[in-house]
Amino acid sequence: MGTVAVVFLASEDTVFGRPGSTGSPEVCLPGTPSICGRPSLLQLTPVERLAVFALVAGLFVSLAVLVWRTTAATWLGGDNRTKLLWVVVVGLGGLAGWSFAAVITFAVAFSPVTQLILGYTCGGLPFALVAGMLLRPLRANVVALAVSAGLVAAGFVMVAGEHQVYPQNVFTLYVSYARYFFSNNGSGPMLY
Repeated sequence: MGTVAVVFLASEDTVFGRPGSTGSPEVCLPGTPSICGRPSLLQLTPVERLAVFALVAGLFVSLAVLVWRTTAATWLGGDNRTKLLWVVVVGLGGLAGWSFAAVITFAVAFSPVTQLILGYTCGGLPFALVAGMLLRPLRANVVALAVSAGLVAAGFVMVAGEHQVYPQNVFTLYVSYARYFFSNNGSGPMLY
């Protein structure tokens, strides 16, 4: 997931130091805060989009290999359909957690270098936490759920500290960025 972050950050020219780029949120319309210029899937070149899809597909293949090799460790390790369900749940849940963390790092204006360090060192954490929620010992489920709740709460507090820029809560910001991420224009207001 760190390499996916590199593709997105390189596409907005912040990794290599675009002149005048501060990495902070811009305002597109007076009084309407936005993260204009932040990565949008449809703003990537076709080659960059293909790279992102290939990396995410490789992630799902890795998850499939993992569950087939560790079947006894999970509640969803029975037949092939439950293993496939495990791959889908862990993959989509991990992507949701990873994108939530990305939105927070954009919202609080982490530098591109910090975002890359977090992407490479902690990019797998959301996937591990979702997989931990599906492990056989119930203690592991509770611990993974508690750590996840703590991280979501930390994100909520971090964005709440930016109340001058983002009057919304972190969940509204997340939904708004998800809409923006899949939009074609990427230049209009993101938050409403």
